Amino acid sequence: MKEKFLNALQDNDFSELFKKGGLSFVIRIGGQVMGFLLTLIIAHYFGAKGLGDYVLSIVVLRVFTLFSKFGMDTFSIRFIASFAKQGKWKSIQLFRSKIIRLLSISSLLFSLLMYYLSEDIANLVHAKVEHVRLNAFFVLPMSFFMLHYQSLRGLKRIAEFSFFYRMAQATFSIISIFIITQFFVDGNVPVYAYLSSLAIVSLLAFIVFFNSYNKIKRFSDDEQIEELKYSEILKVSIPLMFAQSVQFIMAWTDKLMLGNMMGSEEVGIYFTAFKLSMFASIALMAINSIASPKFAELYGKKDFDGLKKVAHQSSKMIFLATLPLVLLFFSFPEFLLGLFGEEFKVGVKAFVFLSFGKLISSFSGSAGNILQMTGKQVIFMNVLFVGAIVNVILNFFLIPKFGINGAALASMISLSMWNLIMVYFVKQEFGFYTFYIPFLKR
Repeated sequence: MKEKFLNALQDNDFSELFKKGGLSFVIRIGGQVMGFLLTLIIAHYFGAKGLGDYVLSIVVLRVFTLFSKFGMDTFSIRFIASFAKQGKWKSIQLFRSKIIRLLSISSLLFSLLMYYLSEDIANLVHAKVEHVRLNAFFVLPMSFFMLHYQSLRGLKRIAEFSFFYRMAQATFSIISIFIITQFFVDGNVPVYAYLSSLAIVSLLAFIVFFNSYNKIKRFSDDEQIEELKYSEILKVSIPLMFAQSVQFIMAWTDKLMLGNMMGSEEVGIYFTAFKLSMFASIALMAINSIASPKFAELYGKKDFDGLKKVAHQSSKMIFLATLPLVLLFFSFPEFLLGLFGEEFKVGVKAFVFLSFGKLISSFSGSAGNILQMTGKQVIFMNVLFVGAIVNVILNFFLIPKFGINGAALASMISLSMWNLIMVYFVKQEFGFYTFYIPFLKR
């Protein structure tokens, strides 16, 4: 076994996945732990209802930020990775200047829209009006935060990307909560802490990207500058925005519909079960963070054998790291939820359903990322769109009958369905399956 592992490390692709993915894995665990602690702290001080109010207000901010970005953050990964590989640093600089202009205008417009619709939005999802209005001022910082940490991913600064993507906001939110509660304690503290942390990490992400870019850029007089028109940028980024929108629906529609049909207390309990289940996705997210730019590179070079090899290597690593966690979840669900308080134990069934859905997602490997990074984003978007519709329909019928368990069941079914469909499309487009099952040759 040791000899096989050492031999595998001689392979450059596997070595990069293991070393950088391993670092991302550690940071991902740290991020999950900090997210767990943040949820635990809010639940302890403010209960299920306070946690639910916090979740609903943040979800609304994320909705408006999602549309304000027009998919430009994900678009940046693909083109920065490609340009950096070719040494086209002036092209990156020109590309970023156009992205920043577009993002500034769109973020300000959506910020105004969120502010003036705050009362209607609050009534729709049972959020607090004052939270929605305050959050409207943070659409721009959140948009730029996402742009810069995704751009770090394109530069293969995986440790920095992983920290900002998975750990930074939860860490600074916890610090902010402890500082704010020294002066006052009320139900608004979690939201104030979140927004304070957002302002900090947005600035830090910009500084880190700027420094990383300046360290590795190498301008050349004979560089062939590749300039994209605004229309070309939007032509690619808008389909990615719709794909992100569908992913957002998959991740957050259950919370919004629970808020609409039940109340903030149920949202708080459900969110706790959801947060715990996310531990099962640690390996998937960590490996994909380094595999995604590699998929883009290999596809750009038309190296389809390399693409297949990296896909199989990443899916095997995801499988082996995920299975022990899920077995732990299935063995001690009541104990884990009980850490947040007795009122959260009613979410045990929901936790098991959500964990099973994450298990299927992890076993499916990097299918979605392969489609996004190889110019098949329309297929990716269509699959997610179908999955999102199924998710909304299932939530509509199951939440009134089964409450949080119905929301979890809907999420499990739709998540499993769209992951398996994407595995099928990768097989159709590239001739191989992305999932990994021991002893089964693909």
